[in-house]
Amino acid sequence: MIIPKYVAVQAYLEATGTAFAELRYIEPLLEALIEKKEITLDKGREILEHKSDVAKTVFNLFQHIGIIKRRIEVDTRGEFVSLTNYGRFVLENKKPGSSIIQPLTPFFLSWLPFKLFLKYLLESPGATTNEIRTALGSQIVKHTTDIKELNISDIIRRGAYIPFNEMVIGKVLANIGDYLGLVTFDKSAGPFYLSPLGKYVTNSLDLQNFQFKNLDPKVPPLQLTLLDFLDRGVTNIIVFSNMDGINELKFFHKKAVEDLEIKTIARIIYNKTNFEAMISTDSAYWSFTKKFSNLTYDPIKVLEFNSKVMDYIEI
Repeated sequence: MIIPKYVAVQAYLEATGTAFAELRYIEPLLEALIEKKEITLDKGREILEHKSDVAKTVFNLFQHIGIIKRRIEVDTRGEFVSLTNYGRFVLENKKPGSSIIQPLTPFFLSWLPFKLFLKYLLESPGATTNEIRTALGSQIVKHTTDIKELNISDIIRRGAYIPFNEMVIGKVLANIGDYLGLVTFDKSAGPFYLSPLGKYVTNSLDLQNFQFKNLDPKVPPLQLTLLDFLDRGVTNIIVFSNMDGINELKFFHKKAVEDLEIKTIARIIYNKTNFEAMISTDSAYWSFTKKFSNLTYDPIKVLEFNSKVMDYIEI
């Protein structure tokens, strides 16, 4: 499985701070969040009877899949955690007697690291943690290292295997797959297999079309898209942005070519517009709010997008 640069960087950002996903940790924290409107991070540690950051890593996971929100009190610097409105609705309306994690299936299936994990197991049944680390983790290292070399992120400061290191694979991704009935394994190091349900569900996952939440304010999505396109050898690119965005992207392109020694020589056509997008012959990126953006590697969707913005294209 080849992971495009944008997807690899996003997978890393969506997994930062995760380390444990065991029911003995998940269940008591979810139950406390259902019972209380809000709890502190210290209360989470108290519930788990841990002085370490286990509770924090589980809260990080909850935040990544979109069921909790955080609040930091300015005066005391205390950290408070609460369920999102939809997260509360789903958990409070679960069927009596059902697993507390089962209602969260849609949240986990929209979580990028878990989707990539399932797709890899579909392609490579019986893979072990070491094999997944080698096949997928090494790609994450390469792409996060590029971001680190450009010195443009406060979050990505080194090349990292996350989410495809031994810890996250064995104690987060595999466990979630087990709890949802999608993955089977005997040991935390694998080998891992998809269950019949897991195969059915994984076949329905689309890894050509992505909707991203922009998680790193220091890495503008348009710039990350340009790196992604150049990394895949794209030579003809059309950019849509305002004048500030165009000027920033031109400067970034020059810096990236020099710092990363990019060999791809791309012909880029810039168009001044009130929206932000980037198109190649086989890929298209567009921003629909400041916080959210889309990226597709589906040629049909690229053609559809091209047809909608054709009036802006300079030939």
